[in-house]
Order: sequence, then C-alpha cells, then structure tokens
Amino acid sequence: MKFILSAWISVLLILAPFAPAQAQTLDANAKGRIEFQSYTPKTMFDLAKERRQNWVEQKIWGDLSFPSRVSASEKVPVIVLMHGSAGLGRAMSQWVDAFNEIGVATFAVNSFAPRGINSMVADQTILSTAANLMDAFEALRVLSTHPRIDASRIGVMGFSKGGEVAFRSAVEPLRHAVIKSDLKFALHIPTYAGCNQVYWSAQLTKAPVLNLIGDLDDYSTAEPCVALAKHYEDAGTPIKTIRYDGAHHAWDSMLQVTWYPNATTANPCGVTRWDVETWKITAEKTGELIEPAKLEAFFASCSKLGVHYGRNEKAFRQSRTDAQSFVQSVFFPKK
Repeated sequence: MKFILSAWISVLLILAPFAPAQAQTLDANAKGRIEFQSYTPKTMFDLAKERRQNWVEQKIWGDLSFPSRVSASEKVPVIVLMHGSAGLGRAMSQWVDAFNEIGVATFAVNSFAPRGINSMVADQTILSTAANLMDAFEALRVLSTHPRIDASRIGVMGFSKGGEVAFRSAVEPLRHAVIKSDLKFALHIPTYAGCNQVYWSAQLTKAPVLNLIGDLDDYSTAEPCVALAKHYEDAGTPIKTIRYDGAHHAWDSMLQVTWYPNATTANPCGVTRWDVETWKITAEKTGELIEPAKLEAFFASCSKLGVHYGRNEKAFRQSRTDAQSFVQSVFFPKK
C-alpha cells in the first residue's frame, strides 16, 4: 500500500508542472493594462505537437481600450494588436485610434517587455515565434470572457513579426493545439508580415483575411506574401491583398525611412515551408528537405544584414482606411 501511495505521489509530482493554469475571467470593469497567463514554447514544434512540458508559464500584459462613443451596456468587437520585432512602440496608438473611431475596442499585446526583451531586430533567435502566437491565442481566450466584448467578433492585426501571427492564427492545427473549443479569431489583418517562413496546413479557420504589403519592402518582401495569400485562397479563405506603392517595411512607423545595417533578414533564403501535419521542412527555392538539426546552418548560410524601415504617410493613411473598411464589413455588415 505504501508503495502504491508513493507511486501515485511521484506521478502527481511529475504531472503538476504541466497542469493548465486556472482559467482567467475578466469583469465588466476591466480595461487599460490587463495581465494574463501565457506560455513560452521553446519552438513552434513544441506548440504544434502540444509538448506542454516545453511550455514555460509566462505572465503577459496588454492594454485594452474601448471606444468612447459606445455605451457600457453594449457588447463590442475587439482587435488584438500584435507588434513586430522592434517591440510595442508609439505607432501602435494610431491603430488604437483608428479602430476605436469606428466603434471597435483594441487590445495591444506586449510580448517583449514581460519577457525582458527590448528588440529582436538584430537577432531573430531571441524568442521563438511560437511565443508570439501563443500570446495571441491566450489574449483571444481571456478577452472572450469579458462581459463587454462580443466573443464572436474578436479579430487580430499584426505587424511584421506580428503579421506572421495574424497569418498563422488561422491555421487550425496550431489554433487547436492551444484552444480546445470552437473559439477563433473572426478576422485577420497581416501587415507587412514575414511570409518567408510558412507553417502550412490546408486546414484553415476560413475567417476573412486582409493582407497589407509594401511594394518596396526589402525586410519581409512582398512576393512571398502574395504567394501565401494564394495558398489561403485556394484552401477556401476569403482573402484580399493590397499592395502600397513606394512603401517600405513599417510604413506606419513614426520614423522616417532609414537604412538599418544590423537588421537581419532571411529573404535571400527564399520561402521555407513547415508542413504542420508531417513536419517536413522544405526550402521552396530548391525543393530540398531540411532536417530540423540543420536549420540553423541553413539560415546562417543565406541570411543577410541591412534593410530599409520607415514611414510612408500616404501608405499609412490608405492602409488605415482600408483596415477600417475591412473591419466594418466583417463586424458591422450592412443588412
């Protein structure tokens, strides 16, 4: 009997670190800075294959802003805003204002500061992209409990690295690895997204997508995002791509267009595709399969330094209008 009891205690001790955190719910007064439970998976493989022993618990925060002209008794839609490699900066306030203006709340997630990160511009290996995706899913989950938010009208807009999140959060095997219910984002807006590293499955949520890209973007580049949009369309997702003439990466930035010599880009490597179901990794430029253990060497052989980054006022104003119109068409359809 003592042996059996001891064995059970051992099992419980092993399982305890991996037990899910108690579900968090928000009350009707919750706004401003909100802290919520997330995780830091070591890799995207750990997220996709639910290797929860490699999901490190991490408190994250976001700023929830409600539109002023909506009454406190009215349920509103919300856009989750995911920042890029430079972190959550002043430019995000422009998008908060844009959506609040049309009666939509926003939740600007900070994936870096709670983890002690300032920027990943010079080193994209500091944090796995799985962590940003996890933060978006956990933000979706916690926002769905807010009495003032319509859980069926929660969208996601991401910029650069966050744009990858806006695309990947529509991939069903990735969503279902984290969220076990039918809860999903109602729309996706990848903005100057990174589309050279694709985690692909034809199983998509089929929520509508607005794909915003810059014609002169030499950081993420436009063509891979055009190609990825075609894959989403072929898999049954309503998707619209808008390309802005003369726009570099981060055309909504508060900084003028500048050459950043230390920014790392893997664009010369071409598109690298992870097939989520089989986890085969393919370099689309050559068709070769890449072993996971050789990925680091592969990217080291073809990545380069130096990109342009900065504001294009015309592109920002047009993208603001385009994003507002898209969100209105999905969240407030004309009858």
